Amino acid sequence: MNVYDAPGLTADWLNGWLAAIGVTVLLSDVRLSWSDDAIPIARFHHPTEVDFVSAAAAALPTEQSLAASVIARRLDGATHEFARNVTLEAFQERASLERAGQSHHLAASVTDLVRDAHLDRVNLPHGAFDPPAPRGETLWSRVNACVEKLGQVPDRAERVAAALAGAGTRAQLNGLGFDSRRLPSGLHAAGATNKVYADPIVETLCFEALRLFPVRGNGRASRQRGWLGTPSQRAAFTWMAWSPALDRWAIDALLDHAQIAGARPPVIARYKVVPYQPSGASDTTRAYFSERSG
Repeated sequence: MNVYDAPGLTADWLNGWLAAIGVTVLLSDVRLSWSDDAIPIARFHHPTEVDFVSAAAAALPTEQSLAASVIARRLDGATHEFARNVTLEAFQERASLERAGQSHHLAASVTDLVRDAHLDRVNLPHGAFDPPAPRGETLWSRVNACVEKLGQVPDRAERVAAALAGAGTRAQLNGLGFDSRRLPSGLHAAGATNKVYADPIVETLCFEALRLFPVRGNGRASRQRGWLGTPSQRAAFTWMAWSPALDRWAIDALLDHAQIAGARPPVIARYKVVPYQPSGASDTTRAYFSERSG
């Protein structure tokens, strides 16, 4: 197999880490490892005969494919609109479609595994990777905005190569809503611009990675896979870089061991989330920074 290094996707950047995983979700014959640099970078192992960048660009979702997504706001054949506030009825309808299509994006967004007494409420709990957003934006509308910025299909390979190299072009958009690098600074100081910029290629790849991060519930509380606390808690989510080349399903298995302390083979580095601290109750900004923990 050939190896394609992606210095633009570093292990210490949560969105870069997710984007690297997203590549393996889109391309079943690609494996992912991380370099042994001080800050590991993503390394993709792909069949020799495959043009890796072109294959990744071709596999990205399109506006047409997103229109048929199980979490689309309005979907042909669906009675209920899938808004930000998800009703039980809307969830049940889309869950039936998800079981048939196996997209897993509904599971990455919301869950109905809550107390029976709360099942009639109009907003089922969302995962930490589906944070609140202005104007009632949904996970679907946010990724759709990213895909709209990708341009024509012939141009996408060039944009993918630039993003993987760390030279991607950021657009004025919120992305999925949790990338710390989209903020103009670490803090929103009084009078600072509120414009945010995200790389649509990276954000779209993150969206695909979320298939491996379902939101779960036990009847009392709900959490997204890998999260041990609320999104506002330091170290509530941890992730790792690993040395062997793993495909999507091996990565899926390794994720179950994300909370085991210490960097031990095949893990070469660990990181924990450092959340953005809102300036007040009305501040809906979400962002996940990181620090090394092993």
